[in-house]
Amino acid sequence: MKQVGIFIYEQVQAVDLAGALDTFGQANEELKKLGRPAFYQIHLLGLNTQPVRAENGLKLMADVALNDCPALDYLVLPGGSGNQQLQQNPVFLHWLCSQDSQLEKLISICTGAFLLAASGLVNGKTLSTHWRFAQQLQDAFPAVQVNAEALYHKEDKYYSSGGMTAGIDLCLAILEEDLGLHLAQTVAQELVMYLRRSGNQTQYSRPLTVQASEETRFIQLQQWVLDNLHRPIGLAQMADKACLSERHFRRIFTQRFGLSPSRYLEQLRLDRARSLLLCDGYSLERVCQECGFSGANSFGRLFKLRFGFTPMDYRVHFGG
Repeated sequence: MKQVGIFIYEQVQAVDLAGALDTFGQANEELKKLGRPAFYQIHLLGLNTQPVRAENGLKLMADVALNDCPALDYLVLPGGSGNQQLQQNPVFLHWLCSQDSQLEKLISICTGAFLLAASGLVNGKTLSTHWRFAQQLQDAFPAVQVNAEALYHKEDKYYSSGGMTAGIDLCLAILEEDLGLHLAQTVAQELVMYLRRSGNQTQYSRPLTVQASEETRFIQLQQWVLDNLHRPIGLAQMADKACLSERHFRRIFTQRFGLSPSRYLEQLRLDRARSLLLCDGYSLERVCQECGFSGANSFGRLFKLRFGFTPMDYRVHFGG
């Protein structure tokens, strides 16, 4: 049984905490239904066992103080505004560093990456965090390479994710490593999530029904399309990747997923475009190139038709 510690603190982000807790906890429930023993034993850890309040006001209490912490296999560091104080707390940082040698996985969610960076354990490595805080993290910890786009990132035993629901994507990926695709998919369905938003997908991608497919060929097709969005992609290529004739592919794809292959490809391009519009350094022309649109004018018209904003208005409204 894996011993999983989830660290809580004053002004922790409740969604980051609950996402990890529910994902690993639901895995145990699904194993129980199968007559199998629980795989994870979960401990809520704190500097002490005094009550704390999450950012949303939820009152929380740790089960175990750091001084009494059992030997852990996995440690989860949720985000939250309160981590600004923890980054300067020598007791916490010393404890975190002391855990490193025994841990199989050290996991940060959203701005929990600041705690991981403050420890110095990931100097020279890459971390993901919420896109809004990426530059702040990079400025504060220049020895770390920050990935502002990826939903989550794994390097050695260090795992990090973007904001909130991306933390659940990361935990689902860990479930798949530990317990296999089928169980991870079952947990995702119980959480009303779509499995297999891979870590290299950009933050703010819309969950797609293809990800819930049990057929490997459609999952592989999606990954190929995502890897080649900057290129022209036609129905013939998609059908070939799925090992189907064009006619059969169009019919079966539309039946399974409720949209035509061309509309699906359009949605993938638009989802990628929405993500890139919120990232620094991406001009409209570069977004078009990365997403496979032939020109800014046609892209702008399609974007406004689908989302009600021009690309630039979207950037201003959602980019902060």
